[in-house]
Formats: sequence, C-alpha cells, structure tokens
Amino acid sequence: MLRRLLLALALLVAPVAAQTPKPREALNTKLPIQVYFSLPRQSAQVLDGFIQEFQQSHTYLDITVKNFPSPQDLYRTLVDPNKPAPTLAFVENSWLPGLVQAQPALYPVETWMPKEQFGFSWAIKNNAQTSLWEASQVNGTLYALPAFFTTRALIYNTDVLLKAGIKQVPVTWDQVLAAAKKISDPKATQQQVTLSLGTPDNPMSIARNFQLFVWQNGGDGLAQTMSANNPVAIQSAVDFFKKLTPGLAPVDGQPAMLPVGMYIGNVEDYLNLRTTGLPVKTALIPGFDKFTRTTETQGWALAMFKNVPEKELYKVQELGFFLTDFQQQLRFAEQTPYLAAHLKVFDNPFYRRERLADHSNLRVFLNSIGKSRMVDTSGSQSERYTSVGKTLGSVLRGEKTSLDLVK
Repeated sequence: MLRRLLLALALLVAPVAAQTPKPREALNTKLPIQVYFSLPRQSAQVLDGFIQEFQQSHTYLDITVKNFPSPQDLYRTLVDPNKPAPTLAFVENSWLPGLVQAQPALYPVETWMPKEQFGFSWAIKNNAQTSLWEASQVNGTLYALPAFFTTRALIYNTDVLLKAGIKQVPVTWDQVLAAAKKISDPKATQQQVTLSLGTPDNPMSIARNFQLFVWQNGGDGLAQTMSANNPVAIQSAVDFFKKLTPGLAPVDGQPAMLPVGMYIGNVEDYLNLRTTGLPVKTALIPGFDKFTRTTETQGWALAMFKNVPEKELYKVQELGFFLTDFQQQLRFAEQTPYLAAHLKVFDNPFYRRERLADHSNLRVFLNSIGKSRMVDTSGSQSERYTSVGKTLGSVLRGEKTSLDLVK
C-alpha cells in the first residue's frame, strides 16, 4: 500500500518538476541595457570606454551604447513614442521637462537610486554645482544626476591686447569697443588678429553669443515664446552689435566683426585655441555694467527611462552609480573638454596635475557658472538659434529689422 502511494505521488510531482527552468539557464539570462548620448567623437570614446570597463566585470548585463550624430537627433528620438527608448541616457538639463512628459517617461532618481542604498550619490547634492542640481529637477523632483557641463567665457589673445597698449582685460562692452579702436589702428599692431566676437560659419553659435547680450539687456533670450520686453532687449543687443560691425563686409552671410582679439567661447574652444599656439587666456564675459555679466551654462545629467521593470532596477543601479561616481567624473574631466558637476573634482590634485597649464584659465569657466543662465536646447530651440543666426546678418546690415528676429 505504501509503495502504491509513493508511486502515485511521484507521478503527480513529475510533470511539475519537468516544467521548472533549470537554475543554470536562469542565471545565464542577461538584462539588455541601452545607453544613449550625443557627444563629440573623442569624448564619446572616453565615455564608451568607461561603460566597456564596467561591462567586463558585470557579465549579467548586456550593454549597448549609441552616440547620436547631434543632440537634436538624440532629443527627437527620446521624445518620440514610436522609437524605442534607452535604459539610460546622458541628457541636457533643458530637455528634462519634455522627457518627464514623454512615453516612456523618466523614473525619478529616488526610484532607481534610493537614498538609503546610494547615500553617497545623493551626497553629491552638497558637492555638485547648485545650478546643475536645481536644473536636474522638474517641479521639485530630481529626475537626473548631474554629470558634467560647460560654460562660455571671454577668450582673449594677450599679445594683441598688449601690443595695442591695453593692459587690463575689458569688463564692459564699452571697454571692448574702446579696445577695438586701438587694435584696429594699423599703427597699434601689425599682427593679424584671428579671434573675434563672432563665428560667422556657425549661425547657432553666433545666435547663442547674441543671446548673452539679450539676457544682459533684461530679455528672456531667444525662446520660442517671447515675453513683451524681449523686442526691446533684442533691439538694444542689435544696436551694440552694429557698433562692432561698422561698414565691414559680410563674411559667409554674416557681418565681419571688428578685430578685437577676443572671442566668446566655451571650454572646448579655449583648449582648441591653446593647441594652435596662440597666447590665449580667459576672463569673465563683459557686461553692459559690472552687474550684468551674464553668460550661459550647458549641463548634462544621467537619466533612466521607464522601460525597465522596477523589480529589475537593481541590476541597473550599479551602472548608474558607476557612471556618476566621483572617480568617473574625475577621469572624464581629465580626458575631455568638459567640467565635472562634482565640485571637488576641479581642485583634486590629480586633475590639477592633468590640467596644470590650463588650470587657472579653466577656473574662469568654473566661476562663470555663478553668473550664468541655463541654455535651452530642447525641442525646436536649436532650429530657432540657427534661424536667428542666419537672420542676424541681414538685420545688422539694415536689410531686415530686429522684429524679424522675434517672429
């Protein structure tokens, strides 16, 4: 009787056991993770190297990386519900409100990196640039972890200024004009000036430089929706630009600037100019007075999309922690033309050693963030910058009015 009972139980249990997956098969299942960003090739290679390094020691993940050819391509992909969203993406801060509304939307950072488990990452709030931390929030909720940024400053050719008898770097735009008159005098210098306040071959760049003047005149910049005072601020900026382009011939559709031996540029511009051998240094952007020396900041932060089940978030957490960790921010800042969001990176002895020749000039960019506004590159804003940059030349030549810039 007992043998019959045991046999019956074995027959009942056997089908269930046959359906149970083998433990080894379950362990061999890898979680696919996609990481998206849009960076210049050299910087993208550095970031990709970090991810491949992580992949080697985390074989339960299958990580793929995609570097988009332009930030606009990346943004359009992230907000398009018909295109697959990544697991993680390095996004610009101005994109976050749109990404929170997109489908799939973003996870709040508290969801994918809880404070009780990753307190060190949340401690970055006290170590990160305040403006970057605030710009990574939407309606008071943190949706991305600040990673790196760049700003714009005044880059100037020391030889040009000294040979023209200019001993102090201009701090106001009137002083820039006064310096331009001296530098433009053939008797002042015979050296050809290769730097200027404009980049005629890049409409977006010249529009964003122009936006600084609009901000300093009290306007809201070149956003799609203009406030009532923007036309006045834009006209004031146009009036000043005309002083910098008195009757000079257009270059590639843009009016040539007076050869002032100066340039509005970011960290990458400064480092590139240094490699040419030009004796360039940096200073804070001038203003119409010493209180309005406003510049721009462009920041990037790491965000996670809601295409990973919450029960599997733990598999992604460590990668997110790794990519925003102090050590990776330090290495990225050492090897690329970006500044780390983490305050302690800049004065770290290893970073100082790596950037010794440029450290004091890079500090100007770091200090500029306190006098900056976050540039908006979301949606169609980049197209608007390009449009304004192309139209500005016609306005300065008198072929169009400043109202054409706000249409």
